[in-house]
Amino acid sequence: MAKKEWRREVTEEKIEYWRNPIVPEMELSTASFRQFEFAQHVHLDYHIGVVTQGGQKYQHKGKSYHLGKGCISTLNPDEAHNGQSVEARGYQANVMSIPISYVNQITTELNIKEQFFASPLSWAPDLHQAFLHLHKNLTSPHATQARLQIETSLMAFTTELFERYGAVKPTSHQQHSLSFQQVTDIKTQFHDEMHYAFQLEDLAASVGLSKFQFLRQFKAATGMTPHAYLKRVRLEYAKKALAKGEAVIDIALRVGFFDQSHLNKAFKQAFLVTPSHFQRRVI
Repeated sequence: MAKKEWRREVTEEKIEYWRNPIVPEMELSTASFRQFEFAQHVHLDYHIGVVTQGGQKYQHKGKSYHLGKGCISTLNPDEAHNGQSVEARGYQANVMSIPISYVNQITTELNIKEQFFASPLSWAPDLHQAFLHLHKNLTSPHATQARLQIETSLMAFTTELFERYGAVKPTSHQQHSLSFQQVTDIKTQFHDEMHYAFQLEDLAASVGLSKFQFLRQFKAATGMTPHAYLKRVRLEYAKKALAKGEAVIDIALRVGFFDQSHLNKAFKQAFLVTPSHFQRRVI
């Protein structure tokens, strides 16, 4: 059966804005437009955007582009463009402005000297979905409580964008590597203090690496980001506690989830059942 097309029309012109204290210079927005058209304009930051309904068209350096589902828009600072709906029903979009200073940190680690995207639009269904997930987390009221997850996701997403679509490919260079003992020590911290709100910057500093280097090297050594590894550790310990008959709310707080609902969601994503259902089955 063919996937049902979106037919609902946008009924109002609206933009909502957020800022996240984890990256305070970053501007986040969601928008719904039907008749509103952006005149030719520029931005001071890198503007990354996707549409969630409908489609947007824009002119950029004399060429026309169509931003639809599965695509991602990558606009460099100070590049003139406009924007309007492709169809009369309007469109909805999510946008993230990434500060130049943040991009400079990433591209320095990648050893890229020229920080700009080669094209203002790319077909990238996987990054489209990753962007939506990241945008949702950054605009969540619980964002500051998930700092390690958000920092990791934002850094990985920005890195992937520039590695795929940056105008200049990175060159190889030598850098300090995580030793087996350092990886073991980090893992031990996660097991022993799983309730703690770990900071990526602190973890990296403890082994003499930048946040970027630590993220990449921990993943290279373990196959998982620090956040993904810690989250799984928390869930595995939660399973053991559930099997002993402990209360779900007590377990959630002890293993590092900030409330029961977040444990429920993470547990079901990992194991396809809720904690309470699992507990009923094993005791």
